Amino acid sequence: MTPSLNEVEAMGKRAARGAGFDWGLAEEAGKAARWLTARDLPGPEALAALLAEVDGAPCSAGAPAALDGRWTARGGGPLCPLAAGAVLADLGRARAETGRLRRPLLLLPALALAARAAGRALAVAWPGLRAVITPDGTLSLDGAAAAAMTAEAPAVSVAPAAADARGAAGAARPRPARHHGRAVDAAAWAGLERLAHRTYAPATERSRLAGAGAGLTDND
Repeated sequence: MTPSLNEVEAMGKRAARGAGFDWGLAEEAGKAARWLTARDLPGPEALAALLAEVDGAPCSAGAPAALDGRWTARGGGPLCPLAAGAVLADLGRARAETGRLRRPLLLLPALALAARAAGRALAVAWPGLRAVITPDGTLSLDGAAAAAMTAEAPAVSVAPAAADARGAAGAARPRPARHHGRAVDAAAWAGLERLAHRTYAPATERSRLAGAGAGLTDND
């Protein structure tokens, strides 16, 4: 299926909420899925995988415990890319180094916000992949496609990029934002739908009678 960018964002937000994220971080999840999709990257797939891994766990467990030195998660496990990304974006950090981090692809949208705040291109790297993001949101990738869907990176580094905004990305082709969606893996989309369904209020007798149709009233 090929959902629109609006559909990707809305589904990502509800799915994250259904997995136990607070509404603020759930909104960031939807925006991250949209940002990646607009650059022809598997945002919904990465988000579906992350939510399946952390379903029901408190978001705070994956947030950075401290911002000095190498970032580690409060709960002792891998960092959550959405929680870590929110910190990066809020502080406009141009440099950071993390320890274990889940689904690092989901960190890239937050780096775009940090690059805008810093007013310079930022480079982010984990084993097998390096990305450069400019303040206008243009993304260049250098690395294997499989590395983009890495389940867990042992470390991720963020630093200012070279003056040409590409640095060691070499001949990597920039990915400017586009305004339409991309095909999404059906199983990943179904996983998001299952989580999103948890946010829907169950129907009551009153809501059923007040819904479409005549209910118990005979209009003939």
